[in-house]
Amino acid sequence: MQTAARVEQARREEARRHFIKFEQYRSPWFKTNWHHELVAGALERVENGSLKRLIILEPPRHGKSNQVSVDFPPWVLGRNRDKNIILASYSDDLALDFGREARNIVDSEEYKRVFTTRLSEDSKAKGTWATNGRGKYNAVGVGGSVTGKGADVLIIDDPVKNRVDADSEVVQEKVYSWYKSTARTRLSPNGAIIICITRWNDNDLVGKILADDVLNQWEIISLPAIAEVEDDPDRPYDRRRIGEALWPEQFDTDNLTLTKADVGLVEWSALFQQNPINGETQEFRESMFMDATWDEVQAKHTALFVTVDTASRKKRTSDFTGVVRNNVEEDGTYNIRASRERMDSTELVKFIFDVWVNEKPEAIGIEETAFMDAVYPFFVQESKRRNIYPNVVGLKHHGTGKETRIRGLLPRYNAKAVNHVVGQCADLEQEELRFPKGKHDDVVDALAYQDQIAFPPLPLQSYVEEAYNDMQIDPKTGYYKTNTK
Repeated sequence: MQTAARVEQARREEARRHFIKFEQYRSPWFKTNWHHELVAGALERVENGSLKRLIILEPPRHGKSNQVSVDFPPWVLGRNRDKNIILASYSDDLALDFGREARNIVDSEEYKRVFTTRLSEDSKAKGTWATNGRGKYNAVGVGGSVTGKGADVLIIDDPVKNRVDADSEVVQEKVYSWYKSTARTRLSPNGAIIICITRWNDNDLVGKILADDVLNQWEIISLPAIAEVEDDPDRPYDRRRIGEALWPEQFDTDNLTLTKADVGLVEWSALFQQNPINGETQEFRESMFMDATWDEVQAKHTALFVTVDTASRKKRTSDFTGVVRNNVEEDGTYNIRASRERMDSTELVKFIFDVWVNEKPEAIGIEETAFMDAVYPFFVQESKRRNIYPNVVGLKHHGTGKETRIRGLLPRYNAKAVNHVVGQCADLEQEELRFPKGKHDDVVDALAYQDQIAFPPLPLQSYVEEAYNDMQIDPKTGYYKTNTK
């Protein structure tokens, strides 16, 4: 019993000192993930005064509001009952719900075993309550009045309700104006601001704040649902490999893939990947993407062309290699399969021979400079060894900038002369929807290079027509063709 008592005492002490331990002590059934510990560490720095401005970007249902808006205020007040906290969300009702849950934690038996902070005797309201010190908690809807209220910690959690409000410049400007003229003015001299948000577009509250952040004072924790980049210098805390889910025990990759299919690329990119698409600057749109199944493409008479926008070396920090397979129809319509991959020089050479032998394209186009510098010696050696000589075409940029090349695709899309093979163009579509502001353009650039090598197949001929051509017989006269020169 003494041992159990000592363990319990140690757990309480850990809960007093460390926010994540407090959460685990209060909710032992909750299985924390690494990203919860990451956020908890940042919130601890807010509480101790070493971090004044924090933005947390997470996908829906990954625990951000529970940590930031429900659990964190009671922990702060437990450590200092004189603190003042203001929490704002898009509606009074949601803010009051957060306030009620936070108040109930302070009034719980688990909390009382850890901290001496208590609710004041007259704290009955769920949105406004006080401690047995000088501390107060106030929950308000964004746009509401906070006159007479102060904040040592100002928390703004999801300041807009839905896509309609998010895409309204009037609403977004009202939110930003409220933040600057009302909420921000309630901050104490040493106070901290936490903005916990799911991104909607580039002009949301976070976008506007960062655009005006000349002092570079904000720390940002941005957590995509599925990792798209490894060793991203903007996310040194995120050590996942490409394709790994943020919280696989709760939302695995299969689940997230279904979600992506259900919500569409625009919502997926914004809400789940923290990479919103700005409709005002967007040049490629989902409405341009025409679908075709692979069975439909295979049933057509096409010629296959492969283009590669290559990275010269494979490192976790290097660029990707964009690969586009294009089955061109007789009328010039493109049927695209595309992917973003990592390949070093050896793997690229193997890829060339595998595609040439197994898929039999008319040509494989590779950006000339990268091909000659990084691949050509290996390619020549391997061609001699295998006694196979693929038709590799050096693609030239001719001094044209990448963005100009990519924009050259727009007339073809507008003419509905490009089909995306279902299930095989996700990387391409993400790059197109983010163009020209996206981090990656390897795949769409590989597609732009198709114009240099792709052409329609020759029309199919009957056996009789092939025989006439082989024997050089004029089908009109039945005689051998003569040289008219």
